[in-house]
Amino acid sequence: MKKKIFFIIINKKRIILTLVLFVVLITVLIGVRAQMKKNTRVWNYHEVIVKKLEGKSDREVQGKVAIIIDDFGNAGDGTKEMVAIQSVLTCAVIPFLPYTNEDAVLAHNRGHEVIIHIPMEPHFGNPKWLGEKGITTNLSTEQVKSIIREAIEKVPYAVGVNNHMGSKATEDRRIITAIVEVLKENDMYIVDSKTSMTSVIREIAEEYEVPVLERAVFLDNEKNIDAIKKQLELLGEIALKDGYAVGIGHVGPEGGVVTAKAIEEMIPVFEKKAIKIVPVSELIKEVF
Repeated sequence: MKKKIFFIIINKKRIILTLVLFVVLITVLIGVRAQMKKNTRVWNYHEVIVKKLEGKSDREVQGKVAIIIDDFGNAGDGTKEMVAIQSVLTCAVIPFLPYTNEDAVLAHNRGHEVIIHIPMEPHFGNPKWLGEKGITTNLSTEQVKSIIREAIEKVPYAVGVNNHMGSKATEDRRIITAIVEVLKENDMYIVDSKTSMTSVIREIAEEYEVPVLERAVFLDNEKNIDAIKKQLELLGEIALKDGYAVGIGHVGPEGGVVTAKAIEEMIPVFEKKAIKIVPVSELIKEVF
C-alpha cells in the first residue's frame, strides 16, 4: 500500500513539473512571437516612411533653383566652405589659373557639377582682369575656337560653360557663334550670365540647338549675408512662379564665405517651400 502511494506521489510531481515546464515553454514562445511581430511592425513602418519621403521629394517639389558659383580656379576665399555645402551646386571654374585643375577636381569629388567660367571682354574694365587667354573681339574665329577647346581640356569634368564678365563679347555674333560651335561638338550647354541685356547667346545657342539657360539673379552684388539671403529669397520666388530659376554667386572677394553661409542658412527655408536646389544639367534636361 505504501509503495502504491509513493508511486502516486511521484507521478503527481512529474505531472506538476511537466505542467510547469509546459507553461514556461508556452510563455517563452508567446514572448518570442510577440517580439517578432513587434520587430516586423517597426520594419514595415520604416519602409512606409522611406517610401513616403521618396515619393514626396518627387511629387511635391514646387520649384527648382540652380546655383552657379563663379570664380573657382584661384583657391579663393570660401572655396572649401562652398564645396562643403550638401546641396548640389554648379561650380564655374576659370581655366588657365594655378588652381584650375585642383578646384575642378575638388568640386567634382564633393558631388558638385563643374562648368567652365570663360573670361570674356567687357565694355569697360581692365583687359588684365581676363587673365590668360581671355576671349576678346579682336581674336580670329579660329583663335576663339582654339581657346575654348583648350579650356575644355584644362577643366576636368566640365559639362557646360558660362561667361565671366563679357558685356562686349556676348554681343558679338561672330564670337558667340565660334564658342557655340565648339560646345556643339562637345555636347555641352551654355549659361548666359547676362552681363549685357543685348547678349546674343540665347539666340545663337538656339540656332545651333545647344542647350541654353540665362541667369535670373546675381546673389552677392552686395557682400552682406542679409542682402544675399534676400537675393536667394528672390531666386526662390522666381522658381515658384516659373518652375525654375538660375542664380549666380561667387567664391573669392565678391562673396566667398559670406555667400556660402547665406546659402547654408537658406537651404531649410527652400525645403519648407518645396524648392529644390539642383545642378544646371537637371534644369537643362527638363527645359530641353
